[in-house]
Amino acid sequence: MTMVWDVNPILFQKGFFMLRWYGICFTAAFMIALPFWHYMFAKAGKAREEAERLTTYIAIGVMAGARLGHVIFYDWSTYKHNLVAIFSPIVFSPEFQIVGFSGLASHGAAIGIVVAIFFYIKRISIALVPPRIRLISRRPAHEFLWILDHLVILFALGGACIRIGNFMNSEIIGKPTQKNYGVVFAREVREELSARYAAVIQTMDFQKETTCALPIKKHYQPLRLTLSFKEEVQDEEVITRLLQKLKKDLVRLSYVDQPMIYEPYETALSYELIQRKPNVNYQVVVHTSGILRHPTQLYEALSCFCIFILSFIWWYTKRQVIARGCMFGTFMLIIPLFRFFHEFYKEYQVAFEQTMWLNMGQLLSLPWMLIGLFLILRSVKLGHTGVIQKKGEGL
Repeated sequence: MTMVWDVNPILFQKGFFMLRWYGICFTAAFMIALPFWHYMFAKAGKAREEAERLTTYIAIGVMAGARLGHVIFYDWSTYKHNLVAIFSPIVFSPEFQIVGFSGLASHGAAIGIVVAIFFYIKRISIALVPPRIRLISRRPAHEFLWILDHLVILFALGGACIRIGNFMNSEIIGKPTQKNYGVVFAREVREELSARYAAVIQTMDFQKETTCALPIKKHYQPLRLTLSFKEEVQDEEVITRLLQKLKKDLVRLSYVDQPMIYEPYETALSYELIQRKPNVNYQVVVHTSGILRHPTQLYEALSCFCIFILSFIWWYTKRQVIARGCMFGTFMLIIPLFRFFHEFYKEYQVAFEQTMWLNMGQLLSLPWMLIGLFLILRSVKLGHTGVIQKKGEGL
């Protein structure tokens, strides 16, 4: 199964306002999770107001942690001289625009959530005379693990939504499959070529071609690139010269880092020039090929969604006997383990990862797996996961 993926990440734009697919998926994660969150609190006999108050802490923790995680772990060189830009969703150059946050890290979000819940349980007390700083409990300490046990179920759901957002953005792409299946991520190529030839080309569109019009490498996907020239372009000699330049650009884009298409340099460009009626815009159909890649965003989204379903069923059927910390520990072992495995199929995200044996995502997964293993072993050491609490004191 193959697919050519060329979706605009911006669903709607009016002036400086932009509505992005990623933002919709991010918002959907919260909106879908909220009814489950309130339901779990209701089942535990807790007030709805408490769930809503905690949601505010979590939302702040997710946003701050995800943003700082991306900056610190992946892009510190860009922001170290412009710290204000870390949390600025707007730009003023070349024009005023609301751009949101370009870069969020799930590991940072996880850290942010843990810190937010900690400050939901504790508060900092600062005294000047005598000078001292103390942590004062607002709620019982066991609430910390209780909250995390329930939150990880929804974190899996959020992870699925976010990875779908990454897919809509054509980011976090996978390595070439070297097989007859995968996705050709054509958006960046189309956008670069559209900008380069904006003066003469009106529209440009990549589509999957069912029949191969030229010799093609094994495991590559035949592509049909349709170009519609602007009305003023009526000279076929001019179009021919433009297509010669296009050939060079397609070859160049075939040899960049992480290429999305393949155009052989040793052959002439394969194309068909079409003009259906006099004084109607010329069209050109170019035959080239795309590189099939693993849709790792969808792999992770499917993994997260399955974990969400299984975790919710586990909680729903066994919540009275599951030890505090056991669900959180299990989740912290399984999700990073899946992430660790999926990273082998991804292209590196930042340049410094090229020289690393394990990439940043895998390195950041290891501590979470150790924490998860510790919490699981802790529940086993204290007894079977069903006998730590007295009856009625489960999740």
